[in-house]
Amino acid sequence: MANLTFEAGSVAGLLFAIMRVTGLVLGASQLMNRVPRLGRSALVLAVGFFIAVPVPDEALALGPMLSSMFINLFIGLVLGFVSTLILQMFILAGGILDLTSGLGVSALFDPGSGRSATVFERFFDLTALTMFFILGGPRLLVAGVIQTVEVVPLWGAPVLDDRLADVALQAVSRFFVAGLEIAVPALAALFLAEVVLGVGARMLPEANVFLLGLPLKLVIAMASASVVLFSFPTYVSSSLVEMQQTINGVVASFG
Repeated sequence: MANLTFEAGSVAGLLFAIMRVTGLVLGASQLMNRVPRLGRSALVLAVGFFIAVPVPDEALALGPMLSSMFINLFIGLVLGFVSTLILQMFILAGGILDLTSGLGVSALFDPGSGRSATVFERFFDLTALTMFFILGGPRLLVAGVIQTVEVVPLWGAPVLDDRLADVALQAVSRFFVAGLEIAVPALAALFLAEVVLGVGARMLPEANVFLLGLPLKLVIAMASASVVLFSFPTYVSSSLVEMQQTINGVVASFG
């Protein structure tokens, strides 16, 4: 029976690669929380085997190995977190719509995201993530990990500069602006409803106009949300472009 032998450098390279992909999975929690644990583990192992390369002998000492493990975990965390910030715009748009329509009090614990979420938050988030997976968004993250290996070897350390903070701030500002853009049609419809109710209450003070306000706003919110959904393919496609630019910026900041 043939004996299987493993080189220490190859085993260490595989361990470092798994740590980097694990950081990516932990950082991109909005995406990966929807994937079962077995699927996440299989993804980590598969991508780790794909990007693993043997490490030199000088990186096999205990100190360098421990530091390389934490560095790879850090690189994956930063890449996953910053790259998926743009997808928060759909959650923000749903939260704004819930707040203005009176559904903000309907927050329930969402086991998929591990936090409390309102009706339109969950609806917009799940719809956007479905389109994101259909359009091949996760492949961008895998390609981003491969780019980091080309810039920062598995046994190396990144040279961080101000560009990483700039990329993160741009991603945050972009998802805030895009979230407001998505919610603008619904906000305009709800604002007009508030104006109509205010005028009605002024002209007919004996009628309890505001008693009809909540159901009216709910109907308008659901109708406007259906209109907003038509813009989702455009915004998801643009989010993929934004994510690619963010990944390129993060990878460049590591070099």
